[in-house]
Amino acid sequence: MQTGEHTASSDGGSGILNEALCITPCPAGKASHFVLCKGDKIKFIIDLKDGKQHLTANVAAYSKGLALLLKLLPIIPYGILKSAKLGYFAQVSLHQDIARFLPENHRWNILVGTYDCAQKIVLQCYANKTPPRIFVKVGNAGSATQMEREIRFLQKATTYTSFEVPHMKGYCLKDEQHPFNIQVTREFQGEKVPPVLTPELYAVTRELAGERILKDGVVYEFSHGDFAPWNIRKTNGTYTVFDWEHCGMRPAGYDAAYFIIMTEVALHHCSFAEAFESAQSQLRTLAPELRLDYNLMYEEFAKTTKALTF
Repeated sequence: MQTGEHTASSDGGSGILNEALCITPCPAGKASHFVLCKGDKIKFIIDLKDGKQHLTANVAAYSKGLALLLKLLPIIPYGILKSAKLGYFAQVSLHQDIARFLPENHRWNILVGTYDCAQKIVLQCYANKTPPRIFVKVGNAGSATQMEREIRFLQKATTYTSFEVPHMKGYCLKDEQHPFNIQVTREFQGEKVPPVLTPELYAVTRELAGERILKDGVVYEFSHGDFAPWNIRKTNGTYTVFDWEHCGMRPAGYDAAYFIIMTEVALHHCSFAEAFESAQSQLRTLAPELRLDYNLMYEEFAKTTKALTF
C-alpha cells in the first residue's frame, strides 16, 4: 500500500498512512475522496458523498484555524479547496485487514492523528439510514502499547455514574497474521466541552480515580492520562470520555491538573511552569486538600506530550 502526494514516513508519522491506505491522486470525476491537508500533512480524508456533513458534525476544534476551516468547509466547494492548495482529489482504498471491519454499504471519512511515532488513523463510518455509526481506530507497531492498553480498558465495560466510556463493538490485536491493532466503537457525538475545569469535570476525575494507594511515599490513583477537553463530549448532560490510550496509575490529582496544564500549554502557549501555577491556583478552589508535586507532574506530563515543546 502506498500514498500519492503525501507520505507519513517522511514527516514524523508512524507510517500508518502508507501501511493502511492506498491514496492515488486523480481528477475529481474519478475520485472517491478529497484529501484535506495542512501544509505537507494530511489532516482529513473526506468521502465525496456526504462526507463533509458527517465530519463537521463530529469533529470538535479548539485551535482557531481549524475551527474556522470546519465552519466554512460545508460551504466551500472542493475545487476551491484544491485551488487554494488545501488538498487534492484522490481514489482512496483501505488495506483488506481494515476493510473487513466496516459494515456493508458504509461510507467513511478518515481523521488523521498527530504526526508522531505513535500516529494512528480513525475511520468515521456512516450510512445515512443505518444507525448507529461507528469509529474504527487503526494503529501499527508504533502505537501498539497505547492501543492495547485502551482495548484492555474498554473490554472491562466499567459503568460510571458521572460519565460514560465508548462502547467497544470489536477489536483485533496486531500479530503475525494481522498487521494492525484495530478497535471498533459505536460513534459518540455531543457538544464540544469548553476548556475550563468545572466542578462537574473535576467530579469525573474523582470517580475515575477510584481507591488511592500509597507507594514510596507518593499517593497514586487511576488516571485517564490525557484528560483534556478534546477527549470529552457532553450529550444531554452526560459526559463521554474517550481516547484511553494512556490510562494507568499516576500521582493523585493528575487528571485534574493535566486538564488545566494541557489547556494552558496547547491553547495559550504557556510554559509548563506557568501552566502548573495556573493549575495550582484553580485547584485550590476545587480541591483545597490536594497538593501537587511539580517534578512528578512534569515527568508524567512529558511522557504523553512529546510532540509539544514546553
